[in-house]
Amino acid sequence: MKKIHNLLDSTWVELVDANTKEVVSTIEDYKLPNILKGYMLDTHEHSRFEYDSVKKYSVLITRALTSGQDENVETSPVISAFTDGVIITKSDSRYRVKQQSNCTKFDVIFSILERINKPYMNKLDQVNEDVENLQKLRKSVHNKQLNEIAILKNDLVYLKSSTAANIMAINQLQKSSDNFVVPITFNNHQDQHIDDVTVEYSECKYMFDVNYEIVSQIEDTYSNIINNNLNETTKILTIWSLILAIPPIISGFYGMNVVLPFANSKWSWIFTVVITLAIIYWMIRYLRRHHDL
Repeated sequence: MKKIHNLLDSTWVELVDANTKEVVSTIEDYKLPNILKGYMLDTHEHSRFEYDSVKKYSVLITRALTSGQDENVETSPVISAFTDGVIITKSDSRYRVKQQSNCTKFDVIFSILERINKPYMNKLDQVNEDVENLQKLRKSVHNKQLNEIAILKNDLVYLKSSTAANIMAINQLQKSSDNFVVPITFNNHQDQHIDDVTVEYSECKYMFDVNYEIVSQIEDTYSNIINNNLNETTKILTIWSLILAIPPIISGFYGMNVVLPFANSKWSWIFTVVITLAIIYWMIRYLRRHHDL
């Protein structure tokens, strides 16, 4: 879908869920560099701000969430390309912003940046809830909990990298107004607006960083619990193997054709049981005293 709006300082061409034909025709109609076609059609573009002093255009690329709240994290680029008289934005429908009267192209860009950050904040609320659930540690850890940690940790890696790259792109745009080579100037209102946007993105990234550290600590705690449970299981199995090895040894000796005490008595089987129990009792007592059984 292609919509054209008139702003105070330029013409805004809004491409929403646009196909290749719409992107190509828009670039050609406004006689913009062909390189912008590649930017707008490449779904793998990373976040950044660029200014071409030769062809006199600027482009701001940020990554926006396209996945649902309960899905694995996926992002796609939202692109704002502009010159002195025209601005072209390309995004999907969920990141549309309402046109306001008496606004400039930078007001549109900042509004889009705010709209992009809202799904990140919503995802942050879900991440906080998941982390709180994982913090309720139990003595036994199941595979389901380990899978949840792995998925959450992977999501946080993507969320951290996306927000960090977006902040870098916004900072590049913000600092461009101080560069005499780049013909970009912000008024006081726009300076305050981009500062607010930067703060919101920075807060979001900080919370993703904190949650990543918490999840890493939870993962380490779960690993310690698993190791402790394994050690306890191994200890119990070792003790039982020692105990169960004693009866065959005693019965094996008395089953041989050799002279042994009480071997010819009619109560010899009782003596073998007593000897076996005595050795088992001594072994358990020894393990308790010297090996913290």
